[in-house]
Amino acid sequence: MLDVLTIRTPDKKTQTLVLDRDCYRVGRSSANDLCYGSVPGLSREHLVIERQGTQWMVRDLGSTFGTLVNGSRIDKPTTVGSQDRIVAGQLILTFGESQPDETVVFVESPANAGEDSATLETMLQAENQVQGGEHMRALIRAGRELATHLPLDRLFDLILDLSIQAVNASRGTLMTLESGTLTLRASRGRALRISSHVRDLVLQEKRSLLVRDATLDAQLAVHESIVADRIRSILAVPLQTDERVIGLIYLDSVSFVREFTKDDLSLLTVMANMAAVRIENARLAEIEQAEKLRAQELEHAATIQRSMLPTEFPAFPDRAEFELHGSMVPAREVGGDLFDYFLLDADHLAFVVGDVSGKGVPAALYLAVSRTLLRATARLETEPGECLTHINAALVEQNASGMFITLFYGVLHLRTGEIQFSNAGHTPPYLFGRSGDLRALRDKCGPMLGLLEGMEYRTATARLSPGEGILVYTDGVTEAINPRDEFFNESGLEEYLANHAAEAMDQLVSGLHANIQNFAAGTPQADDITVLGLRYLAQM
Repeated sequence: MLDVLTIRTPDKKTQTLVLDRDCYRVGRSSANDLCYGSVPGLSREHLVIERQGTQWMVRDLGSTFGTLVNGSRIDKPTTVGSQDRIVAGQLILTFGESQPDETVVFVESPANAGEDSATLETMLQAENQVQGGEHMRALIRAGRELATHLPLDRLFDLILDLSIQAVNASRGTLMTLESGTLTLRASRGRALRISSHVRDLVLQEKRSLLVRDATLDAQLAVHESIVADRIRSILAVPLQTDERVIGLIYLDSVSFVREFTKDDLSLLTVMANMAAVRIENARLAEIEQAEKLRAQELEHAATIQRSMLPTEFPAFPDRAEFELHGSMVPAREVGGDLFDYFLLDADHLAFVVGDVSGKGVPAALYLAVSRTLLRATARLETEPGECLTHINAALVEQNASGMFITLFYGVLHLRTGEIQFSNAGHTPPYLFGRSGDLRALRDKCGPMLGLLEGMEYRTATARLSPGEGILVYTDGVTEAINPRDEFFNESGLEEYLANHAAEAMDQLVSGLHANIQNFAAGTPQADDITVLGLRYLAQM
């Protein structure tokens, strides 16, 4: 048995990885064995999967949002096995087992490989080598059928049907490479497996392969799958454009049908090349259409997001007890961050910073729902922890998308300087004085909102003396990157805050954004950069 790991990313793409090493590190940093730089909620160095004897263990590396195994957060190395599910941010990893590949295919020796290999260029230069009226009619039909405008899913079926009919095969399958992983697109006949050796020769060496008669080969003749299915002949050809191999077509024939020939192989190779070009053109057309729709979605999402973020500063200019400023710089057209503030009554100021998993329209809508729930619940609940408990229950109940939000919600008492707060898996904010002294507010009150039902969030407290402030931010600040692949980190934030703590809030926040921009030196950022600064003045 072979250990395998199925990896699902937020865009719902799935990759199957055979675990042939003893250790795999997972995170956003390019130094990891499994790097997913744009996955929300994934830390730079999130977790490690390592083999110990005959077992596999998962260990969290002190990630911001933690690692879940089968829905439970782990705080020590945990054994995992078949069908166990690991969640790291919005990355889902599922353990499983695969059977050893049982299909054995005879491949022509390197010295004779040229006889059974063909490319589109050589075939078009010597079409008379494709003998027989049936083969020529098959080519003409393939050209006519492939010229029609079909969606990709129907195009895959058409290509496989044309290939099977052209050489009178019994079974067949068409697979494409998606992000380095072979994905089944069409299949005819009973389930079949393709030898990894054949797969590698076709995809890596770009060779068309023929097994004329499997019953005459000593190794194939005794192979269970060959005998049981009475396989006589095998063809495997690459789907190849001018630039790259994008997949393969595999066909076989049972003993009572026919034995494949070199002409069949040459015909199928030409058809596969024609099909590959058609597939790429169809993909480009779908991508172009998708980009148009995406542009429209982003425009709507940007409108939604702009309507949620405060834009008028100074905030509450008639109140002298505090000064406040916030700002968000999206990494893309539409961000997934939120900041907000509002007066609960004459003596209490509520403020919040959140970070939604994902981007675009779904994130903007999730932000809108979260903000609405918070504003409605905040005026009913007595403490922030109770408020987040209520919001989490509401989000879990209606969360079919699997999205979540990290959130820091605080309430400043304007007469005493006391802050009641609850932190739902968010980055710790900083308390600071005008002299530059600062400390991180590391109280964890519960995990991110929207994923785990039945969670209860606690309320913590802190106190600001007159002149002291709090800076709440998203991890886009500390994970901002420069051209040398270096992160801004907590040290960069702490240095800036210590040197600028006495400045007015609008200057401090805008200056921090400018400092990060200078650090990045034009490097595109993977996450939004959001900052909210609040200073307590106590002038009643």
